[in-house]
Amino acid sequence: MRSSLEPLTPGVGRPGAWFGLVPAIVLGLVLSFLSVVSPLAGIAAACAVGGSVWLANKPLALLLAFVISLAIPVQKSVAGLPINAADALLVLWCVFWPFMTRLESAPSMHGRQVPTVVWAVLPFVGAVALAQIGSISPFASFKQLLRIVEWFVVLPLLLMVFAPSDRFWRFASYMMLAVPCLFAIDGLVEVATNGRSLTAMLGIPVPIPEGDLEQIRHTFDISGRAGSSFGGAQGLAMYLVMTMSVAIAHLVCSPDPALRRFAAVSLAVCGAGLVATQSRGGALGAMALLFVMAVVQRASIRAWMAAAAVALVMVVAMVLALWPGWDGSITSLVPGRPEAVQDRMILWGVVKEVFLDHPFTGVGLGNFRDAFFARETWLNVELGYASVHAHNTYLEVLAGTGLPGLICYLGFLTATATSLLRLWRSGRSGDAVFTLAAIGTLAAYAVFAMVDMLLLQNMHFLLVLILALGLTARDGEAVGCAGPAGRKSPAGDGA
Repeated sequence: MRSSLEPLTPGVGRPGAWFGLVPAIVLGLVLSFLSVVSPLAGIAAACAVGGSVWLANKPLALLLAFVISLAIPVQKSVAGLPINAADALLVLWCVFWPFMTRLESAPSMHGRQVPTVVWAVLPFVGAVALAQIGSISPFASFKQLLRIVEWFVVLPLLLMVFAPSDRFWRFASYMMLAVPCLFAIDGLVEVATNGRSLTAMLGIPVPIPEGDLEQIRHTFDISGRAGSSFGGAQGLAMYLVMTMSVAIAHLVCSPDPALRRFAAVSLAVCGAGLVATQSRGGALGAMALLFVMAVVQRASIRAWMAAAAVALVMVVAMVLALWPGWDGSITSLVPGRPEAVQDRMILWGVVKEVFLDHPFTGVGLGNFRDAFFARETWLNVELGYASVHAHNTYLEVLAGTGLPGLICYLGFLTATATSLLRLWRSGRSGDAVFTLAAIGTLAAYAVFAMVDMLLLQNMHFLLVLILALGLTARDGEAVGCAGPAGRKSPAGDGA
């Protein structure tokens, strides 16, 4: 039997297997002439082509590199567009797409359904595009529109190259259990060595602003909290919570004892890393994730009561642990930093003003900071121009796209959650572990969105990846391609 990733032999397998012959001849001639003109450039180009051919024949290796890059959000600007490693790998993936679809392991593209995530997000994409009409900074909001399309449309379509085979699910499981541990350990080392993380020792810089603007930095030397390659503790916390859903799902319903044991180790390491971040938002996201996964796993009145009791205990423990000096006032929710809460009240007040001025189109997604400074409003803690946002994703969307945009955004979350629950209950999930994990990840994301602005982070790549895996159906559809057509009605309460 052929390997699932073995390239096609010309003349064998699918029709059109010779389609690469002409590009190969042209490339060979170009490399030959380049080697004559400049031997070093020719060798470098040949190595680049060879590496590209290898990656085109090893899509799982590219997927692994992409997942690792999500935790390394180092960013550069190219022609005014913010680009990081994940963006670059996605572009490479697009280039390799025609070659990957010719692999014997790839599912047939004929008659494929549009991925569920794409169907669900299209109204929001339309609302973001419509907000360009009232945008106060068209180029900035257009960049954000491109990012929305990249996260929610391009990535799910590229994932169609993978067929949901047993080998793929096993690889995806080990990948999603192992990679987060690397960055959790990095955060733990950062705390243990007083700021000398492993990624920093490898020369991977954290994304911090230029100049001496300590007030808008959240790195270890300022906060004393683990941040790993994210720099800020909040970024690491969100990343760990969203990936921990896979480990929890394996503990609950994995059919493989080896994967279940590995999941236990992964959960322990990531849990320790989460503690090192000291993130209240991360703790809230973890609570939401656990609660929703417990309810979905055992949908009965008794399970609801048990989950509620667990959540109540966790809330009490968190309040006692994180807010020991809380006097009951809003401003004392963050010990030692009442101005942080006061500033959020100021920001949310400006959101209200912006919405009343632009109720239907907003000011353009990503332009809230421009609207904020246009009002000459001052914060108690000056965060700097580049860092000002609404500290709430829902409010940021409301200010940027108006009421239609917020409705479409909430509709996307609702439609995706409904599709996941239907797939889970129907028993048609390609891998029940990832469907349950996607449900938990979406719950954690919804809570994160209430306390931070996620449209500025790589978290949407991670969110869409897990959602796409969770929305895979069992009947041979490719990853993320469980479209609205052919959806079965719920047949039970789940496993």
